[in-house]
Amino acid sequence: MFNLPKSGATGEWIYDRCCQRLDDGWLVGTDGKAVIDRAEQILAACTIERPHFTSIATSDPLEFIAMLMAGCKLNLPIFLANPGWGTFEREQVSKLTTLDLTQHQQLIMIPTGGSSGIIKFATHSWETLSATVRGFQEFYELEHINTVCTLPLYHVSGLMQLCRSLLTGGKLAIVDFHELCANPVILTKQLELEHYFISLVPTQLAKLLALNSAWLARFDTILLGGAPPSSELLNSARIARLPIALTYGMTETGSQVTSLKPAEFLAGNRSCGKALPHAKIGIKSDSKLTNNTPQSDRVGSIQIQATSLMFGYFPDLDRQFEFESDDIGTIDKDGYLTIVDRNSSKIISGGENIYPIEVVEVIMATGLVADVWVVGLSDCYWGQAVTAVYVARELPVSAAILSAAIAGKISKYKLPKYWVSVDRIPRNSLGKVLTNEVENLARAAR
Repeated sequence: MFNLPKSGATGEWIYDRCCQRLDDGWLVGTDGKAVIDRAEQILAACTIERPHFTSIATSDPLEFIAMLMAGCKLNLPIFLANPGWGTFEREQVSKLTTLDLTQHQQLIMIPTGGSSGIIKFATHSWETLSATVRGFQEFYELEHINTVCTLPLYHVSGLMQLCRSLLTGGKLAIVDFHELCANPVILTKQLELEHYFISLVPTQLAKLLALNSAWLARFDTILLGGAPPSSELLNSARIARLPIALTYGMTETGSQVTSLKPAEFLAGNRSCGKALPHAKIGIKSDSKLTNNTPQSDRVGSIQIQATSLMFGYFPDLDRQFEFESDDIGTIDKDGYLTIVDRNSSKIISGGENIYPIEVVEVIMATGLVADVWVVGLSDCYWGQAVTAVYVARELPVSAAILSAAIAGKISKYKLPKYWVSVDRIPRNSLGKVLTNEVENLARAAR
């Protein structure tokens, strides 16, 4: 296990650690000296006028690492940013960074909430991020964590792959996902995949499964998270004997707090697994949170206790050790967590609670659509009317055909009252549905 120094020296320790690991070949297929030289260039520029904070907004992973190193060396507050943000998002961030940052030295602000149109930053430290690395390391019983990263480093799912490999002495292979799809042979020749993790979101896994995916089965573990995977996708992955590890976590928790091991997935378990050693998971109605409290008869908001929890949303620094997620789930008698849906996605129609995912699953199972999402539109009679926005798989599929295909499969009150055909379902880079945009499409079509 690794040990961080006292908090006052953490930034410089991370910088030195990066330099050492870059010299040792940490980044697969990369000239480590070039990254160190770039970090030193950035530091030299900062001697002329020391900045108040570091903002990292680049799609170049090597530039990202160099800027991260420089920010740590200078003990500056570090803001991660999506380089694809538009003017509206950048203006939001500019207002935040005009605040007093003196209490945020050596803290890392990771963006979240962008799909709602409101950018928030979860405030983390190297201590909170290292807590989730230790939990992951203990859960998987590994000394070194080697990982193939196809996800953006400014997102917690990419950043934590960097942290796991950096802190545990593992290797990090950063691969452009589109290049991986076009020519996976480059990766399979370069690495012994049996000793590597790879983290994917469902849309990425679906794309790879549509191609020749035999090489995927060679990975030690395929971590799958970021958005709810469909039953169809999981079935395909199981048929291909892929070592899938379903996970649950978020920016606020420093990534994963639960994980399912591949052997459990291949045996038919479809849950998000059990709590990692640094976390405890429960349902809101619990008076006491434990890892194995029987709760299979309860559905409620997921509560998380973890040493990896954020300090708060920037600029809040009131450290909390319990976080109530917007996700709705259940925990069975053996401690396995299953996600039902998001509380904010819940539709109330005619007084009945409806979770979109269960309707989506039934529609996808028909095989008639390539993608679909369900929203509730304001309705003077029902309160909210269940509306399905879908992409037909091949030929145009009418509302009548789809309605007939799912009749009797779910309760009548859950059946969509409106159907809207579109060319694509709006999703972010991690495959999460942009609900507001879907709602706008549905309203425009009514």
